[in-house]
Amino acid sequence: MTRLLDNIDLKTLHLLLELHQTRSVSETAENLHVTQSSISMTLARLRKHFNDALFVRTSIGMEPTSFAEELIIRASEVSMKLKALLGYEAEFDAGSTKRVFRIALADVGQIVTLPVLISEFQAHAPNSMLQVSLISDKTPSLLESGALDLAIGFLPPFSAGFFQQRLFLDHFVCVLREGHPRISEKLTLEMFKEELHAIILPNGTGHSVLEQAMRDHRIDRKCGIEIPNFLGISAVIEHTDYLAVVPSRLAEHWQNCKLGMRTLPLPFEVPEYMVMMHWHERYKRSPELNWLRSLVSGIYT
Repeated sequence: MTRLLDNIDLKTLHLLLELHQTRSVSETAENLHVTQSSISMTLARLRKHFNDALFVRTSIGMEPTSFAEELIIRASEVSMKLKALLGYEAEFDAGSTKRVFRIALADVGQIVTLPVLISEFQAHAPNSMLQVSLISDKTPSLLESGALDLAIGFLPPFSAGFFQQRLFLDHFVCVLREGHPRISEKLTLEMFKEELHAIILPNGTGHSVLEQAMRDHRIDRKCGIEIPNFLGISAVIEHTDYLAVVPSRLAEHWQNCKLGMRTLPLPFEVPEYMVMMHWHERYKRSPELNWLRSLVSGIYT
């Protein structure tokens, strides 16, 4: 039957190894900064447990028994493994990893951020795979379960257990096609109210901030078309006289692409909103996900 001994830990093993090294209770006590009586008590418990004297007094000091010699070899192996375990830190090599990274983005992020993110992955983790999904009401549970590594967007506060990091501030602007027949250099509130709008109702953006601002200013838009996301809005604006209210980063992206649209400030005040990345505390110390978060953060600095 296997015998058990309470309170055998790394310190107990260390004491056994030190006593084997010094062959002296007093020297062991001095080296370990403990009292000789505590060493004697620990040694007495070990002797009782193993039913062996372990160390006996001789003319040259405390000498181990043959059983203790075998025990010391095994104790040394255990001590080394415990020290390695307690000092363990996982490592991650982005250059060689074949990991699948799963990120949820708002549709604006898929248009603006995704091309840059792909470029960064190709440069730093060429063997990995990027799996992208759209932010939804399932995003928090997917982050918690590990089915999703990271979410990027303007999201309502999550419950306890989630972490966020600020990425950038954004604000809303109005986009319209070049050559709009009624609006030139300035957009007035009256013009904004009279024109037809392409209205977007997406997830993961500051859209709630916009809606609240319009309620505060008692502004009702005339709806020409309602679209569930930003992915098709540029084609609508290019080929109609509709107006659309979009995040400034998206409008800037379209301008850089020379899509035949222009941007004007809104004729009423709308607060800025913060876009963040979100993850669950279960993966706070994951080296792979620490690398991923660092990569994403670097895109916006």
